[in-house]
Amino acid sequence: MSAHASDAVTEPLPSRRHSGFGAYVYATLATALAFVLAFLADHYLSVANLALIFLTAVLAVAVRTRMRVAAYTAVLCFLGYNFFFTPPRYTFTIDSADDVLTVGLFLIVALVCSRLATQLADKVASLRAAQVRAGALLELGQRLKADSDETSLHRVTVEIAARTLQTTTALLVRDGEPPTWRVAASAPQMPTLSPEDLAAADFCDRLAAPAGRGTRRASRARGWMIPLHAETRRHGVLALFDAESRDLPDNEQRHLAEAFVRTITQALEHARLTEALEKARVEGETERLRNALLSSVSHDLRSPLVSMIGAADTLSNYDRDLPEPERRQLLEAIIEEGKRLDRYIQNLLDMARLGHGELKLHRDWVDAAEIAVAAVARLHRMHPEQTVESRLPRDTVLLYVHPALVEQAVFNILENAAHVSPPHKPIDMDITLHDDWLHIDIIDRGPGIPDAERERIFDTFYSVARGDRQARGTGLGLSICRGLIGAHGGRVEALSTPHGGSMLRISLPLPDRPEMDA
Repeated sequence: MSAHASDAVTEPLPSRRHSGFGAYVYATLATALAFVLAFLADHYLSVANLALIFLTAVLAVAVRTRMRVAAYTAVLCFLGYNFFFTPPRYTFTIDSADDVLTVGLFLIVALVCSRLATQLADKVASLRAAQVRAGALLELGQRLKADSDETSLHRVTVEIAARTLQTTTALLVRDGEPPTWRVAASAPQMPTLSPEDLAAADFCDRLAAPAGRGTRRASRARGWMIPLHAETRRHGVLALFDAESRDLPDNEQRHLAEAFVRTITQALEHARLTEALEKARVEGETERLRNALLSSVSHDLRSPLVSMIGAADTLSNYDRDLPEPERRQLLEAIIEEGKRLDRYIQNLLDMARLGHGELKLHRDWVDAAEIAVAAVARLHRMHPEQTVESRLPRDTVLLYVHPALVEQAVFNILENAAHVSPPHKPIDMDITLHDDWLHIDIIDRGPGIPDAERERIFDTFYSVARGDRQARGTGLGLSICRGLIGAHGGRVEALSTPHGGSMLRISLPLPDRPEMDA
């Protein structure tokens, strides 16, 4: 059996049984109705025992009001029964001893019945209040469990509290410089904080005790304030507002409000600790990523720099002794390696922006085969001995992507395959169409990837410890690849092959073909 917070409906607390002026008016009207019925029954029906009508009136009043109101009804019925229906009528004199006994027993029975009825009504009201309180706390716990940020926790608390307690509820927090009180959440309406309310909130927060209406601290305030304090932090104040009363809320409201406070305080403290742990984890991962990026940059940027410095040094020392073709070849190598270095740095910057959600994809229409050919050519420059057998689609397949980023992703996987493939074993690259997706499958002849580790190879730093890349890199290649493809709405996954090795598949959604100008 499972409970869903979204389906929960919290009832308000049962209405309090009144004992004020309105209750006495209700008792008087009920007694008057009983007299009317008794006169009709006596005149037209010849009912032998009219006392039962008055007992019914006493019970009706007892279950709706307090004991003193029920006793008032019982005495009123006793006097009226004696005056109007006991011989001699229209006097308070009783001639017969039997009538004296009857009237006396009526008064005793009426008082006893009213007492029992009020006790039973109190127990029923207490049971219903306990049920409502348990339901409200259950819904509150479920809703708080579903939400994790502080704003949502505030909103859920005041919403359920206001509905259950049938009063304006607000959660006050203090922030800013200098710190001032503000309403973080309220229901069903936004209260206006008076100076007395602000003073009550100050007392409540400073003394860690209830303040406001009905208390000795800022008693002129409209709100009754309860502190939201944990062991390590003050989370604010829960306030119950009542414009028509200066008294404390009743026991049921106070107990339920205090239970709400305990629950929301625990939820806020849990959210704060969770946020602190997540922040510490992110900071640790950021530091590790920073170190890994430094290692990656120092390694991967050194190769084109060495080539450029070597070619430039040769030109500087042997410029006049070198034939024209060799000089041109060295210059072209410097230009090519410089472009490669620029592209690599730009990709690193794009990846950093991607991690912070700041990367803007400069999309353009490009042939999928063109991206694959560029990635293979780049691999051949870095690994001349590695062969790649490509199977490209016959027709042009257009993608609307950031070409450099997708090429970087394809190159990362090709380079990963080159690291694990045995010497003189080719890498297969197949580009196929399936429904509305383009699949780029890159298959190596390496040792393969165990089923349990196919997701882990995309984790940052995985190859440092183990993996099909044999710790030759920093473990960023496939992680960056998944990030780049994911930014385009695609996915990267590792699949098994029937003949050993491993297959990494890049899947990209196929856009609608652009309309060609006439």
